[in-house]
Amino acid sequence: MYSTALSPSIDCGIIGCGPSGLALAHSLLAEGHTVRVFERRDEFRPVGAAVFLHPFALNSLRKVSPKLESQLLEASTRIHTLSFRTLSSGSEGFSFSLENLQDSERVFGAPFVAVRFWDMLKALKIGLPEEIFRFGYQLERYEQHDEGGVTLHFQGKESVDVKYLIDAGGIRSRTREQLLKKNDERIPRLRATFSVVDRDSLSTALSRESSDSRAAETGELAFLAGDNLSVVAMGLDDGGAFWSQTDLGADPFDPIAATDEDLKKKLADDFADFPSGVKALVSATNFEDAIETSVCELPVTWKWGEDDVTLLGDAAHAQLPALGLGVSTAFGDVEEITEQIRRRGLNREALRKYESKRKISCAVLQLMSRGMFYLNGVSANQN
Repeated sequence: MYSTALSPSIDCGIIGCGPSGLALAHSLLAEGHTVRVFERRDEFRPVGAAVFLHPFALNSLRKVSPKLESQLLEASTRIHTLSFRTLSSGSEGFSFSLENLQDSERVFGAPFVAVRFWDMLKALKIGLPEEIFRFGYQLERYEQHDEGGVTLHFQGKESVDVKYLIDAGGIRSRTREQLLKKNDERIPRLRATFSVVDRDSLSTALSRESSDSRAAETGELAFLAGDNLSVVAMGLDDGGAFWSQTDLGADPFDPIAATDEDLKKKLADDFADFPSGVKALVSATNFEDAIETSVCELPVTWKWGEDDVTLLGDAAHAQLPALGLGVSTAFGDVEEITEQIRRRGLNREALRKYESKRKISCAVLQLMSRGMFYLNGVSANQN
């Protein structure tokens, strides 16, 4: 039920202090709107491993704010090479590489880049006033009102009234659950592990593994595919590296490793037949910083909002990482909603227009990511 109208002093409440939430906060503040960013974590602290961004992500960010794009590029490593190798029972299969990705800036207007997730968040937070953030705020539900305005109800916190609610809080969005009248829709698809390794630890591990080559050189995004197991690795400008591992043979519903030592042993066994450069990544990893998780997607939905509420990023269209488009697509959302607000003002018309512009393309990317995941599974089962 909708209750009576409000006259809130806050123009927009943003759920989530992730990449899209931070970028959106910059956009709204630049347009003169009052903003609060609500984050369930208790502080702004290191989180995540690393991501790579397509040129269209940086093009989107530039349209929101050229300064934001510049700040993110300063924290990123440009990708100049994409390499792929297959491995089977310890023997090397076929391989290929694309070595002209540095031309993407000329062709697409921006480079392919990789960036530590934490470095990206810090870069996107620069310039935002501290007073707009509310940490330790977990949204329980929202309440819309007949004549406009939304009341946000949080766990163990006082309620907050805002004119508009934009949820950029990710795949666990409570706003989405309430909007669609469905409980947790996450669909586990695969088991993955992510981490970032610093330069000194990696150098020591390479010596210990008697390896004269890294899994990936600086600026090289390397894919190595074994039997049901694949690794993505990239060398970073500071001498470190990030890596991720997906196990297509694992049941995504299986329990997560109980301890860091259990995870370390499991990965050492998994990578026993992989090249020494890959094994060095595992041995160099501080497993307190590693993330083991079941990677999920959300079903495609054609309802992203109603009245004074809308969804953005993974809250609207969480997809599998098969195409590596999650953050890039979220920046596309921020670009579109920014354009609509600049044209129409912050109002319901702008929110609905943003949704209609983005829903079809994001649904296509969700389905393409799912299709690529199934193709990878078929390929792995044939090896």
